[in-house]
Amino acid sequence: MRGGRVAIAAVLAVLPGLVFAGGALACSCSPAPPAESLAEADAAVVGRLLGVEPRGATRAEYRYEVLRVFRGHGAIERGTVLKVTSPRGSAACGLPDGIGRRFGLFLLGGPGRWASGLCGVISPRRLGRAAAQPGASRLASTPSCAS
Repeated sequence: MRGGRVAIAAVLAVLPGLVFAGGALACSCSPAPPAESLAEADAAVVGRLLGVEPRGATRAEYRYEVLRVFRGHGAIERGTVLKVTSPRGSAACGLPDGIGRRFGLFLLGGPGRWASGLCGVISPRRLGRAAAQPGASRLASTPSCAS
């Protein structure tokens, strides 16, 4: 059950070094069922991408308008602007940069220090279906531990 969370954390930990390894590398995600990823995430939201600001050579800060909160109520409120740190570029498993588009996001971290990457992106519709599965509300309200 920790596989999705561990995979996201591992990608976020090793990617800055891979950015300098060359253009031949590509992002690779280990798929996990959406309901499992929801249960393992510290937060899960649907947000509209407002902007991307580079933070050094390998990272960027992505700003989202929060449209819906599936996990992380209290730490994240609908209508607020959420800042998420991610690697830069799709080859480094960075978040998509479609300004104005809606994305479902599985997040790690906590208030003021959210992180994600391409492996933590899901369509808003699939995220909603995962949250609607029997037992999902119980799973999504269960506290999760940092890896």
